[in-house]
Amino acid sequence: MRPWIDRDPIPEPLGYPDDLRVASIWRQTYIACQEVLYAIRHLSIAGRVAGDRDLVERAKTWLCHVAEWDTAGPTSHRYSDEWAFRICLALAWGYDWLHDMLDVEQRQKVQQALYLRTRDIAEHVIGSVTRNPYNSHAIRAVPAVLLPASLALLDDCDEARQWLDFAITFLATVYPPWGDRNGGYAEGPHYWMTAMAYLVDAATLLRAATGIDLFERPFLKETGDFPLYVRPPDTRRASFCDDTTLGDPPGLKMAQIMQQLAATTNNGAYQWFADKVRAQDEGSEDRYFNYGWWDLAFDEMVFRHEFNPTPPVAPRDLPALKWFKGIGWVAFQNKLHDPSQHVHFIFKSSPFGSLSHSHGDQNAFVLSAYGEDLAIQSGHYVAFNSAMHRNWRRQTISKNAILIDSQGQYAGRNKAACRAASGRIDGVETREDHVFLRGDAREAYAPNVPGLDRVAREVRILSNRYFLILDIIDASRPVSIDWLLHFNAPCVIDGTGFRYTGRKAGLTGRFLHPADGPIQVAQRTGFEGVDPAEIADKPESTCLIARFAPAKSHRIGVLLAPFPSQQSPALEAALTPIGDMLHFTLRDASGVDLALEIDPNAA
Repeated sequence: MRPWIDRDPIPEPLGYPDDLRVASIWRQTYIACQEVLYAIRHLSIAGRVAGDRDLVERAKTWLCHVAEWDTAGPTSHRYSDEWAFRICLALAWGYDWLHDMLDVEQRQKVQQALYLRTRDIAEHVIGSVTRNPYNSHAIRAVPAVLLPASLALLDDCDEARQWLDFAITFLATVYPPWGDRNGGYAEGPHYWMTAMAYLVDAATLLRAATGIDLFERPFLKETGDFPLYVRPPDTRRASFCDDTTLGDPPGLKMAQIMQQLAATTNNGAYQWFADKVRAQDEGSEDRYFNYGWWDLAFDEMVFRHEFNPTPPVAPRDLPALKWFKGIGWVAFQNKLHDPSQHVHFIFKSSPFGSLSHSHGDQNAFVLSAYGEDLAIQSGHYVAFNSAMHRNWRRQTISKNAILIDSQGQYAGRNKAACRAASGRIDGVETREDHVFLRGDAREAYAPNVPGLDRVAREVRILSNRYFLILDIIDASRPVSIDWLLHFNAPCVIDGTGFRYTGRKAGLTGRFLHPADGPIQVAQRTGFEGVDPAEIADKPESTCLIARFAPAKSHRIGVLLAPFPSQQSPALEAALTPIGDMLHFTLRDASGVDLALEIDPNAA
């Protein structure tokens, strides 16, 4: 609370000039509203716990000042929901902790401001999520604002009980609508973090206030597996969807949530994850994606008061494969506990398509190994709806995927079309000598590429470290294929092969089928279609592009082999057509000797 003792209360925000949204003003005001929450919550709790009347008076000064702000002005929900959420929550915490310390006039003023703001949010949220449970801001407001504000007002107005009943029912059943039975979250690990942060906070408040324990939900017992498998501590660009922390390791808030889930599930692997993320953090507490969103010191205080810690356990015996069936993600891990030996692969073909924070990346993959991201998620998170976001990050051209007739999957502004541009995982098997995955992305390409009969990708994971990718495309007319693979830096191309070398590890690849390979293999550095001003201070990545001539039927086989630095693999591999089948052989210097018969026409 020290920063807020001597600081004057923040003036009421003025909004935008001519009410036209300006990104810099949005962020500046957003941070101001977040600091209002920090000031009121920290001063209120510290003053009451310490019995310090000076701190209590300082908290009351901040609280009564904010209660005078125009509830229909720039910090109203109708003007800017993110600003409104934080001001409403600040009033709720202050009203709850200072209730008995306020005089009658002060109490009425704060109660009225909190009531009007909560009612405004409740009317929008309840109506919105009832009509559309995929409205990401509205559903997040239920645990983040509606539940705590309703608890604070519970003895003061009849509507508060109705709002609270709705919030509890929604959080116990529907929330999160992007989730699945296996603990997955379709909007990716970063927005998993956001959704779980508010759910865990709400569940903690609700358990303390009513005894209702949302932590007993099956989803909350499973969902710690999602970041464990799809955002391991040693990765920076090896996952999917929008991500403010893209290019950085997992964030401190993710570690905090995993610590809480470790305590509620007694899962030591979750605590191991939390400890690893914190140990490798390089002082990121004050960066926007932490300070602008999360009250980390307060979170730790709540954890120590409400939870019993679980000892960390290194995930040495973690199952290699995790299929998040409802969201269409499959993750493979080998030796997660040891970054120098860790091999990590995610394959995605999602029924949620490119809706909301998802992208046009059905049948795409990412790969990291031996402590380095190799086949990466390219680009930067500049801002939602920026040119980088619209024209690169959301589009198939930025993915380890294919373009058909130079076209990617639909990822435009039509939300219904985004949801319809979907994929599906229709094969996940652990076989005797390899792991088999298969996805179907025809519906995702169909709006942009007519005449497609099949767009499938099969992945075979061999000896826990080799990846045979087979793309199967059938169309009613000849179509060309661009096969894309993204690296952090340029690679070396050698005929139908390529080699990328990073600091800790590298990746070799070769086009095995068709026999004469692509008609062209090239690479391009940069981000086509992006305003240079948005990325002036950001590193560029490189895309390998292998072009295949137009044909009605394509069978493209590529072998990927990651390797630790200074240990380039010695491989012999072939993918030979024999009748309607493909005969695959692989030998390496370590004694791997595999032969597979592959039917590229199997449904």
